[in-house]
Amino acid sequence: MKLTVSKEALSGALKKVLSAVNVKTTIPVLNNVLLQADDNGLTIAATDLEVYLRSTIEANTEQPGKTTLPARKFGQIVNALPDGDVCLETNDTEQTAISCSNAYFRLLGLNAEEFPSEEETAGDWEFTLPADEFRKILSKIQYAASTDETRHVLNGLLLTIRSGILTAVATDGRRLALIERPLDGDGVTDCDVILPPKVVGELVKILDGKEDLTVQFSESRAAFLLGQTLIVSKLVEGNYPNYRQVIPSNFSQSAVFPRDPFAAALNRVAMVVSETSASLSLSLEKAKATLSANSAEVGEGSEPLEVSYDGETVNISFNPDFLMDPLRHLEAEQVVLQFNDQYSPVSISGDEGFLYVIMPMRS
Repeated sequence: MKLTVSKEALSGALKKVLSAVNVKTTIPVLNNVLLQADDNGLTIAATDLEVYLRSTIEANTEQPGKTTLPARKFGQIVNALPDGDVCLETNDTEQTAISCSNAYFRLLGLNAEEFPSEEETAGDWEFTLPADEFRKILSKIQYAASTDETRHVLNGLLLTIRSGILTAVATDGRRLALIERPLDGDGVTDCDVILPPKVVGELVKILDGKEDLTVQFSESRAAFLLGQTLIVSKLVEGNYPNYRQVIPSNFSQSAVFPRDPFAAALNRVAMVVSETSASLSLSLEKAKATLSANSAEVGEGSEPLEVSYDGETVNISFNPDFLMDPLRHLEAEQVVLQFNDQYSPVSISGDEGFLYVIMPMRS
C-alpha cells in the first residue's frame, strides 16, 4: 500500500473513528485502526465489536492495499506532524512508513485480514433527517437514561416510529425525557429499537451540519451514514417499558419560567446542597418563585425569580441535578412547569416536541 493524503484530512478522519477503539480489549487487532487504500481514496475504520466507525477521505493512491496500525500511537503521530501531505507506505511485513516534510516514522502493524469485517446493514427501516437535528434530539434526552448497568434496557435510548412520527425516549425510572418529530417522506414503517449508550455518545460527538443523515435499522443493528462517514452499532436486546403510563393525562397548575435566569439561579442555589441533604426546594406563589436549599455541612441559600404563575402557593422539592439537566440542553427562551400537587409528577416543556417528567422528592 502506498498513498499520499493531507495531514488535515487524515487527522480529521482519525478523530472520528478512534473513540471506537477499546484499549482494554484482549484481541490485539482491535487496538488497531484499519487502513484501506483504493481508487476511491483512503478508508479508515475502527471497532470494539459493538460499534463500528468508518470514514473515507480523498487520497492519491499509488498502490492499493490495506493494513492495520496501533490506533492511539498512529493518532498521536499524525496529530504531531507538520501541516502538509503525509505519505504512507506499507511493506510486505506490515511495517508502515509515515513521512511528512522532514518527519519520518515507521510503525509495526498487524495483517488486515485479522480485522473484523462489517456486514452490510439491511435497511428494514430507513429514514433521513438533517444531522444536526438528530444530534439535538439525542442530546436533549440522553442524560435521563439509566447508568445502572443491571438495567441494560434503560441504559439505552428508545427510538420508536408510529405513523411517520419519530419519538426518542430516555428514562431511569425516576425521570423521563422524550422528544417527538415528524419524519419527512412517505413509507416510513413503524418500528421500535433501543440504541446502546456508546453509539448515542458517538453520534452526539460526530454529527454536525445540515447535511442529511441516513438512518437504517435491521432487527439487530443500526447504521448511520453521513457523507463519507459510517457508524454501525448493535441494538440493545429487550423490551422497553411502557413510558406513556408515567406521563399524567392532565395537570391542574402551570408556571412559566425564563429558562436562562431559572438555570442560573438553580446553579447558584444548588451550591449549598450536600450528599446528606440532596434536595432543593421550589416555592411558588403569585408571580414569584423562590429556590432554596440548606445543609448542615455547608449552610443555606435562596433566590427569588419572577415567573408567570397565578395558582395556589405550593412547595415542591427536587433533586437539583435532575431539575437542571433539561435546562442545559433546551433552546427555548421560556419553559413551562406543570403539576398537580407537591408529590405528583412534574412536567417541563419548552422546545417543540419536547417533554420531561420528573418525580418530586419527599421533604
